[in-house]
Amino acid sequence: MHRNRVQHALQRPFPAHCTDGRAVLGHAVKHLEQMPVRTLVFVDRHGSGKASTGLRRYLSRAPRVTALLTAAALACPAAASAHATLIRTTPATGAVLAHAPRRVIVVFDDTVRVGHGNAVVANSSQHSVLAASPAAHGHVLTLPLRPGLADDDYSVRWSIVSDDGHQEQGVLAFAVGAGRPPPTAVLGAGGSLGWGNAALRWLYFSGLLVAGGAAVFALLALPLLGDRLRRPLAQLIFFALLAAFIGASVLLRSAVSGTRFHLVLEVALIVAVVGGVAAALAPVYRLLLLPAVGCALVLLAFPTLAGHALDPDQPHWFSVPADLLHVTAAAIWLGGLASLVLVLPRATSDREKRGAVVRRFSTTALVSVCLIGASGVGRALTELNSISQVWSTSYGRSLIVKSALLLPVLGLGWLNRTALLHAFARLRRSAMVEATLLFGVLAAVGVLTQARPGVVRAALPSMAPAPRPPVLPPRSAVVDAHAVGALVVGIARTPGRATVTLLGSGNTGVDGRDVRIDGRRAVACGSGCYTAAAAAGPVGVWVDGARTLFGLPSRAPQATALLREVTLRYRSSKSIVFDESLSADGTSPGFRTRFTVVAPNRLRYETKTGLAAVVIGSRRWDRTSSGRPFVESAQTPLQVTQPLWSKVSNVHEIAPGVLTFLDRSLPAWFRVEVARRRPRVVHMEAAAHFMVERYVAFDAPVEVSPPSR
Repeated sequence: MHRNRVQHALQRPFPAHCTDGRAVLGHAVKHLEQMPVRTLVFVDRHGSGKASTGLRRYLSRAPRVTALLTAAALACPAAASAHATLIRTTPATGAVLAHAPRRVIVVFDDTVRVGHGNAVVANSSQHSVLAASPAAHGHVLTLPLRPGLADDDYSVRWSIVSDDGHQEQGVLAFAVGAGRPPPTAVLGAGGSLGWGNAALRWLYFSGLLVAGGAAVFALLALPLLGDRLRRPLAQLIFFALLAAFIGASVLLRSAVSGTRFHLVLEVALIVAVVGGVAAALAPVYRLLLLPAVGCALVLLAFPTLAGHALDPDQPHWFSVPADLLHVTAAAIWLGGLASLVLVLPRATSDREKRGAVVRRFSTTALVSVCLIGASGVGRALTELNSISQVWSTSYGRSLIVKSALLLPVLGLGWLNRTALLHAFARLRRSAMVEATLLFGVLAAVGVLTQARPGVVRAALPSMAPAPRPPVLPPRSAVVDAHAVGALVVGIARTPGRATVTLLGSGNTGVDGRDVRIDGRRAVACGSGCYTAAAAAGPVGVWVDGARTLFGLPSRAPQATALLREVTLRYRSSKSIVFDESLSADGTSPGFRTRFTVVAPNRLRYETKTGLAAVVIGSRRWDRTSSGRPFVESAQTPLQVTQPLWSKVSNVHEIAPGVLTFLDRSLPAWFRVEVARRRPRVVHMEAAAHFMVERYVAFDAPVEVSPPSR
């Protein structure tokens, strides 16, 4: 592959399947946790006693109980839906261009649709310079511009709807005319979530959970209570499905057609209507209770179908069952609690039967807490890659907030377990308070996890200084780079000193971070630049508490001649086979692809998911998954046997056969392991583009042909 692979990937738009860019398919890390239900009424089969005795017992155990519940809440994220995360824009915000661009490109890590409010204006006149309506294809939003824009500053507001139905906006500014100062945006961006939207989502998910939990309660209580349960249970399921229907129907009006969220809502409405009608008629027609219960149980699958578990980069064999278990367990808690308060007292006044139902529910709920713990830990492992991310990411911080909100509710549940079993009237009142608190927690977490943390003044982005390109290190320094989250952390070593470059996903320097080098606080030295004294040996770098260790020396022999020979041999290869891992941030596992290239312009790639393409000259064929047909289209011819790097500097051999250098035109940091004057492993760290290539064969007898029909 040639330099265009990197330039296109970092500066030009392309759908996810384009090979000349090999688009970033990063891990979407921002979830909407929809079902944070973490409590239930526990039953002590052997304990009785007064409430005051139970309270004293609870308080005596409070330190251990609090620690256990806090750990459980932090370990168990709720079912989630993903935001599309901005990867990059072209032009980058703050860019000063010598020539006017023809379009503005905004690239995300997930499929997007055009939202409301896209605009591009000239700052001096506030007049629109859009040439046509914005368009979205795959992961890319394109805003076409009028040809021949005059020298001026321009502001852009992009607006998209992600595949899960979330609306997002952002702004950027660019200038046309060499020598102009960095521009600032005069447009504002609204948030992606309003209180009305949050209320509708709360109504939809509350109804869905209560209906599903009531259905499970029916399976537990019907053998004990028989037909006496039918009327109150059917009424609870009816009103719960009515709430889900109202929330989903209003949400559907603002959902963008064609998104997965829109499709799931449409089907959910049908299921809710069928189940609601059956529940409404069940008091008269006994057999209709069964389809009402069935529809309520089926609806529990819909948060998973609309959520992050089905994203392309997720292990579906694990993420889908884990999400389903998590939602079902949450429903058993909340719906069972609602049934205990609203259904059981109307179904029977017999103390023994009430006690038997409550004990049976307690056993089921205890199994549910185990399931939600196991599934939550599994889902957390796909979202949080280190302990520090609990407090350094929005997802982790939302878990902390949830824990604080849930602790008093869990304490009330523990009190119910130890004190109120044999006093059903008091148990019912306590359970009613607990259920009310749970609904409040559900509303609060819905707002917390859908809002973008830290964006306090999204409507006034022009007040912040425009991002600038990073200050790159001197050409004599020994360089290397690691990924810390979504940041590129580059280091440049000279005797007695280390300089750190922080590069953000917008290809700009990242300022205002707490950077420490070998424990010393680094001082700013320009855009994204931090420097401090450093002793000989490995250098530890901390960025806002996250640590990475560099093992490169402060002095190393120049290796420009060796890299030149490696580059020439790469370009002269007749064929190359290599495996590539590519991600948009340093925490995600990476999108793995096998590439086969044959000089001068033939290429084939395929992923484990079946995504594949073949490029031959000016034609290409793409396939979205295994078993699907290839679709033919036009293609700009590629020069495939070209390395990733072009304009290099700081080339040193830091260990035998290991070269590090910097391509300043991107910028990108490289670490290349060389064997027989050819690359064996190539690591590249660039803005939102963390890549590892492992070379399998050079000049092997391989073939790239058009796919069979």
